[in-house]
Amino acid sequence: MQQATVRRDLAPKRNTGPIFLRTILVNHLLEPPARVTGITRFLFALLAALLATTEDSYVLLTCWAESDLPPALLHPRLKIVTRRFRKSAALNSLAQNATVARAMKQTGATIELNSNPLGAWKGSWPRAIVVHDLYLETMPEAYAWRHRAVWRVLFPKVAHSAAAIIVPSGSTRQDLLDGHPETADKIRVVPEAPAFSPDKEIGRAPIEGRYGLMVGNMSPNKNPAPVVEALALLAARGVEAPVLHIGGDDRGLLRAALADAGGSFVTSISGVDDAALKGAYANAAFFINSSLHEGFCLPIVEAQSLGAPVIASNRSALPEIAGEGALLIDPTSPIQIADAIQRVWTDDAFAQDLARRGSANARRFSWERTAKMLAAIFDEMDEARPDRRVFASLKKTPAPRKAAE
Repeated sequence: MQQATVRRDLAPKRNTGPIFLRTILVNHLLEPPARVTGITRFLFALLAALLATTEDSYVLLTCWAESDLPPALLHPRLKIVTRRFRKSAALNSLAQNATVARAMKQTGATIELNSNPLGAWKGSWPRAIVVHDLYLETMPEAYAWRHRAVWRVLFPKVAHSAAAIIVPSGSTRQDLLDGHPETADKIRVVPEAPAFSPDKEIGRAPIEGRYGLMVGNMSPNKNPAPVVEALALLAARGVEAPVLHIGGDDRGLLRAALADAGGSFVTSISGVDDAALKGAYANAAFFINSSLHEGFCLPIVEAQSLGAPVIASNRSALPEIAGEGALLIDPTSPIQIADAIQRVWTDDAFAQDLARRGSANARRFSWERTAKMLAAIFDEMDEARPDRRVFASLKKTPAPRKAAE
């Protein structure tokens, strides 16, 4: 009689012990719903990369409705939990202590990743926070006293509770060490990357003709006034180099600079989609950043990845991120800025070489690399979990032998 055979893939598998399926809760509660802030843009790109790169499961604890999320986040390993938005950072952070604890328990998550530096600070689980910048400490004069007060009270609590503090650059790491040396052992530098893929659709330029480009909401660190003064100097030299600004100007910093200069050197628009933003980068004669402080400056890498020659401030994280692919300027010198713009605007060979070097620099950054670095930090945090340590000690301790009868 022929002996029956059993297919190995159908044979019952031996139980070799507990299997830990890791679930990570991603805290996005401090960002407003249905509004793509810089932090939201960062997080959505990061989450898509984590889902593509790791086998972990994720819970997005957010104020966004699931229907408003990008398609890349509608994934079987990502659970969406929507909660109400609290505009006050202080009240939001305070409420998170209960909201996050409840979500951790209900979803079985074992690690929390907070995409902001403020938020919940209570709880026994391992927590990683992302500190994108420290503007409230490096340029406090630009912020209202109440914002500074909330930061001074809450950030030390959240930082103390964190097992890991993720920063996007060596410059931001140093800023954190200068103000909070006790965090030294927790800091991990994890760079960002362009928030869209260069092989996706590139839209038309938002305006006709040649133009330079600025991207970002005009917060005080962006320092737009010297650029406007530089454009006025160029106009006096007979060089017309109009600039397109994409982003908000809620504080009126750009409008005030244009009024002082008495010209319309900059056209400002907002609310553009990714295709239009990519079109603006790809068709720009130059991209310029005149910031006094930046934690990373994603627009520089985005501009480089799409072939725009970059002129960048020589302050803070910008030389580190721009690498060899930018013409660096003193952001407080309108004359130096004007000279840099004129060179890129009028010297095609120089502009093309600058764009080539920028493209090479942008290849240093990818979300896949970022996701792998973050996953390694999760592994490190996972190994430090109390229940992991107990389980490891049980495995190493031999079972007691029965006494001989």
